[in-house]
Amino acid sequence: MPPEGVRRLSRIPKEMHILLVGSDTEGKIFSEQTKTVLLSRHGAGIVSRYKLSAEQELILRRLDTNKETEVRVVGQIGVEGEVYTYGVAFLDAMQNFWRMNFPASSEAEKRMQVVSLECGSCQTRETVEQSDLESDVYLVNDGIVRYCKKCGSSTFWKRASEDAEEAPVVVEMVQSRVMGWVDEEEAAPGPVAVAAPPEPAPATRQDNRRKHVRTKVNFKACIRSSTNGDDMVTCLNVSRGGLCFKSQKPYAEKFRIEVAAPYTPGGQNLFIPAEIVYVHELKDEKRFRCGVAYRKGEKGR
Repeated sequence: MPPEGVRRLSRIPKEMHILLVGSDTEGKIFSEQTKTVLLSRHGAGIVSRYKLSAEQELILRRLDTNKETEVRVVGQIGVEGEVYTYGVAFLDAMQNFWRMNFPASSEAEKRMQVVSLECGSCQTRETVEQSDLESDVYLVNDGIVRYCKKCGSSTFWKRASEDAEEAPVVVEMVQSRVMGWVDEEEAAPGPVAVAAPPEPAPATRQDNRRKHVRTKVNFKACIRSSTNGDDMVTCLNVSRGGLCFKSQKPYAEKFRIEVAAPYTPGGQNLFIPAEIVYVHELKDEKRFRCGVAYRKGEKGR
């Protein structure tokens, strides 16, 4: 195994405040303000109070820039009390979401990320090159959930028999990094329980993903404009590029607004510049269903 410093190159320990929108393992929609514990060019290590399953998709928003992206849960890395730590990967692998320069992986790290895996259901074997986050999840759980073409669903994959060497040093290192790497000068955190291997996901993973994944929600949002003032509306779904809401007030297409979603009365809400892109009248409900697109390059308040 390479020394600890080698594996730290491609990950940067950093606490960044984020907003997660998605659903938990019980199907409950949530919107959670939380944080990262480490950053990678491929995604991040995040903490959440919700139980999530591998392969599910979430929307992640940076609260400092308001930028959003879709991420996939790679797997659970640790748990401390009722707080879970997950590795998440960007669906758009080419973006530089964090706006940071990550050093290229060393040859030693690249070699360690090439593994031979075996499907736990059909015993199909594949040799794959994992990303740094996939490698972390794989090492902590002694396996990883991934899509099996033969099974037609996501299954739990383990090391192939000839590649079944233990990696306790790396597992311990991953745990300490994920749960205690916000500030390396601070005292080391308490012990972290390794996540149990997740159950295989029943749903088939789709290879062709949407450009902007829509997540159904049901929370209040505030639409701010010079015409209607602060309009409290019901948000129906959100995506990286915008959202959809219902309102009793009429809006016009291409009408510019500011939106805070979700909105907490009396709280510190962040308004993002946006524009109405479509309006559909719901005559039976005496409401209007409106689609909103965020205006890129403009800062909210």
